[in-house]
Amino acid sequence: MRPSFHIDPKLYDELLESLNEMHFTESRGNITDFNIYFDDLWLSDTAVVENLSLVQGMWDIQLLFALSNNPLRFIKRSIVSSPDKKRATLTASLMRRLAAKDQRGTLCIRIEDLNLSEN
Repeated sequence: MRPSFHIDPKLYDELLESLNEMHFTESRGNITDFNIYFDDLWLSDTAVVENLSLVQGMWDIQLLFALSNNPLRFIKRSIVSSPDKKRATLTASLMRRLAAKDQRGTLCIRIEDLNLSEN
């Protein structure tokens, strides 16, 4: 016969408190939060830039979709991770070419377009 399951009262209280917090923090968004997905016509004029970063021993591949005439309007998406830098670089360039609406890469973002002030 199996012994009955026992949980420490302090641990049980912490578990209930965590579940209560999750109930209030994991709430549904409003429909206005999803407008960026529904209003996606601007994505046809975006330049796609790949970004590689080393995170916990894995090369994280992220794609940045920036509007070519207003680069401050962008979306950054994490695509995949790879343990090898060479493979991650190759995958990132392939993903960029697949995701770009302009496959030739003529759309680009210049630092001058950002209107940065060095004050």
